[in-house]
Amino acid sequence: MHDIRLFKKSRNVAALVIKSFRFSSLAWLAAPLGAIAFFIWVSVVRMQHIEFVSAQGGWSEKQSVAPTVAATTASDLVAGNGLIIPEHLTESYHWIAQTQQMFNRGEWRVRHIDYENAPLGREVHLTSPYRWWLGLVAWSDHLISGRSPAQSLERAALVADPLLHFLFLLGTTFLVAWRFGALPAALISIGFVTLFPFAAEFLPGAPDDHGMAHLFALWSVLLLLGGVGATPVPNDSGKSIRRWFFFAGITGGLGLWLSVSGQVPVLAGIVAGALLAAWLARNHRAGDASATAILPWRTWAMGGAVAILGGYLIEFSPEHLADWRLAAIHPLYGLAWLGGGEVLAQTAEWIQGKKNPRTFRHVTVLALAVLAIAALPVALWKTHESVFFSPDIQSLRLTKLPNGPVAQNLGAWVMRDGATLPVLATLLPLLLVVPAVWLLIRRTTGLVTRVSMAMALGPVFVALGFASRYLVWWNEVDGLLLVLLAAATGVMQGATIRRNVRLAWSGLVLVLLAPAIFQLAPRATGKSDLSQSEVFGLVERDLASWLALRADPGGAVILAPPNESTTLCYYGAMRGIGSLSWENREGVAAAVRILSAPSAQEAKELIERREITHIVILSWDTYFDEYARAGTGQMEGSFLNDLRSWKLPLWLRPMAYQLPAIAGFEGQSVTLFEVVEDQNEAAALGRLVEYFIEMGELDKAASTAQALRRFPADFAAWVARAEVELARGDEAGFAVSLKLLQSRLATKNAPALPWDLRVGLGVVLAKAKQTTLAREQLRLCVESADEKKLRALTTGSLYRLIVLTRAFDLTFEPKLRVLALDLLPSEWRERLR
Repeated sequence: MHDIRLFKKSRNVAALVIKSFRFSSLAWLAAPLGAIAFFIWVSVVRMQHIEFVSAQGGWSEKQSVAPTVAATTASDLVAGNGLIIPEHLTESYHWIAQTQQMFNRGEWRVRHIDYENAPLGREVHLTSPYRWWLGLVAWSDHLISGRSPAQSLERAALVADPLLHFLFLLGTTFLVAWRFGALPAALISIGFVTLFPFAAEFLPGAPDDHGMAHLFALWSVLLLLGGVGATPVPNDSGKSIRRWFFFAGITGGLGLWLSVSGQVPVLAGIVAGALLAAWLARNHRAGDASATAILPWRTWAMGGAVAILGGYLIEFSPEHLADWRLAAIHPLYGLAWLGGGEVLAQTAEWIQGKKNPRTFRHVTVLALAVLAIAALPVALWKTHESVFFSPDIQSLRLTKLPNGPVAQNLGAWVMRDGATLPVLATLLPLLLVVPAVWLLIRRTTGLVTRVSMAMALGPVFVALGFASRYLVWWNEVDGLLLVLLAAATGVMQGATIRRNVRLAWSGLVLVLLAPAIFQLAPRATGKSDLSQSEVFGLVERDLASWLALRADPGGAVILAPPNESTTLCYYGAMRGIGSLSWENREGVAAAVRILSAPSAQEAKELIERREITHIVILSWDTYFDEYARAGTGQMEGSFLNDLRSWKLPLWLRPMAYQLPAIAGFEGQSVTLFEVVEDQNEAAALGRLVEYFIEMGELDKAASTAQALRRFPADFAAWVARAEVELARGDEAGFAVSLKLLQSRLATKNAPALPWDLRVGLGVVLAKAKQTTLAREQLRLCVESADEKKLRALTTGSLYRLIVLTRAFDLTFEPKLRVLALDLLPSEWRERLR
């Protein structure tokens, strides 16, 4: 009877335990659901803002002229792109542009592009997996929505990174729940969407491969820890652990395919953690987690080498197998990994006291492994490639969020900004290292836990070393901290850990993540609020559309500051010279030589060699100054200085582009030059006068008109002088000029005049009420008009030409009439309806 009562009591206790476990699991399920809700809210708000910004300036209406532009372009880009990339991230423009080329050419690997380093183009060493992901999302959108491939690609740029983030959030949460328990899964799901700057790496509208690379780096460590904690199966002989290590190697190899510079340090951290784990396990007792005593590092290395070789063949075979670009995936990394796995395995065995036979085979294998490792640094030295310590602009940027910190290193950032919210949100999660270290050094901690902590801490500390030098590495640190969080929290699942301890630990984690939540939450701003980078994007898109419509057949080849060179090529389907891609060193060198040229003639020779059609100078970007100084050490005497001083050679013609009216952007300017055939000096000065009048700089126009007095017999000079006098309200001077113009036009042989200046003459005569003379000049303009001449007119001159031809009942050919209207801003076209 006593036994029966004891059995019933035990059954009741078991039922209570099961019920409590179920309740606890359901309670922790709320955390992933909350994380998903937060993720969706943040992503949707940011997408809506990007769509709002991209719709500014009547872009949907402008896209109706895209076919006209596309017919004149020679690059593989699609005219009519309109997405405004947050924070002016040039890498995102490249990813979209190269995916467009992949679709347009029907190629699945992009190894060369034409829109940079014109006219030669340049090689592409960015690997393909992320491009395939972006293309897959775009093609899916195209099939589902029926949008054009170009529109679907810009739509994909909005959702590709958030979708990738979401899929890995689900996968990581399920994996951690399976291997580590409900509580670690709950906390890692929260950290996945709130850890800063990691979660900000997956912003809508800013596609690049960094986020994907961080995710694979995270999983390459997480799978190893899953293997360390794998429960041995009877008669398994360690196969289950080897499977985990093999797939961890595969994942690491895929991560290295995505980013050599990001994954190799993580692998080095894993090796460091493995050696520490071997040292901790050296005195383990027999039967104490014996499955983890000697870990299958050779299997891990084999998985990595297989993934690297497969990725290399997929990426580069057969045409580019002879390339020795070690900044991208290469078999040497797989060879070094195999050698490293062998050396690591033998070293771990030696540390743990296993005696290996000193046979010839054993020594030979070890020597070959060392040589395999040594081959990589030797190759890096011989090819002069700096893969891991070559900073660029992106490496100095912490996050893609608006106004994200940019600094030379961690110390410079903290000293400059102090204890700001971004600093706290970035540094506070490092406190997660403290309990991990405590678990590592505590003598009563089980061997499996200590090994897991060692292997998780190794990559974290290596990544921290890089993060102290390059801010972008904090994204990698955060991903590795998530793995550490899962492993450390997994210890809390033990039966000996009280519930209040688990709750306290969870509360501490949430406190550490709280600043990041506030940092990541979208700011409550009005719809009219635009960031500086968004304003730049709108202006550059407008400029690109304006310039593309006026370019000759074959498209424009532009010399512009590096960032704007990328955006103008993207929005206008043009080609450029000097963007700052690391593969574009030749283009940058050419831009430096042109802008620092000591004479206009030398600059002309370089410009003709590069087939440049337009030069763009922006008041808000001073990169051209750096280019000019890089060539000669000073601005004085350079070609750029001559352009800024308006000492123009006869083969350059200014183009009057008016900046759109945007609040907060007053005082900025775009100076645009077209490369033309040599002009006579009077005509060149006359066009410069028209340019200054169009831009509202009447004092400069009057000063230039004074120089025209050196050409008293030139009819074009008198036309330009009359235009200045009319614009300035100089009635007496205009009367004198008008009288001379009338007398010259009354002669039997009408004076020769360039077409665009004849348009100006017709406008001057019309304003002077000389209707008959004005109509005759405009009739000559209409009869001799063609596309090139219409494109060369300033916007104001073109508008006045259309108004006057209508008034005088003169008509262009239908094709020219359509083009003339397309060249006008939309609000000006409305006036003509």
